[in-house]
Amino acid sequence: MVLCSSITLSACALGPRPTLVEDLPVGDANIVSLLDTFALVDSAEFTASYRINVNYGNTAATAIVTQGEQERSITIGDTRYLIETRRTRTCDLASSSCSQGLDDTKVSDLQITHQFWSRATEQRLRIDASRNIGPSESYLAEFADTEVNCVSVPVVGGTKVYCATDEGVLAHYAGPDLLIELTGYSTTVNRELFSIGGT
Repeated sequence: MVLCSSITLSACALGPRPTLVEDLPVGDANIVSLLDTFALVDSAEFTASYRINVNYGNTAATAIVTQGEQERSITIGDTRYLIETRRTRTCDLASSSCSQGLDDTKVSDLQITHQFWSRATEQRLRIDASRNIGPSESYLAEFADTEVNCVSVPVVGGTKVYCATDEGVLAHYAGPDLLIELTGYSTTVNRELFSIGGT
């Protein structure tokens, strides 16, 4: 059940995480371990920068996410999503204007949502776990000078790779459709990313 609409969410703030699809059972131990890591992200404090490439159409963007105890800022291109204690906003940095709620249509050309760095990729991995055609492989890798936990999942059409930091933040996703890669990471909050005119 979806607890809060991606467009009309206004009071959920950092409460229970909305479920995009009903959780599917996962029997692969490597995938379960990475899913458990992703589940840690709600309590993490961090700032993470990304590059995002859509493989079909060659669409690209940069993104930066920061999360504190009671708030999150997710900036994708010129769109900034602000999730605060009592309100949520979708802001256009070019015009310094905001609207109430979280409007994922603003970034739909990138085939992601504002939750790409956490819940959305966790759900993608859970779905791929139900479609895998062979055993997964677990390994360590490094992105943005940070050692991360990875799992490769063989599916029809190729292999998908998922990686997360120890705090549960997405570090890498590589599939036939999309590439998301961590380019900068720290375990501190960037307060500048909560302004409307910030970058």
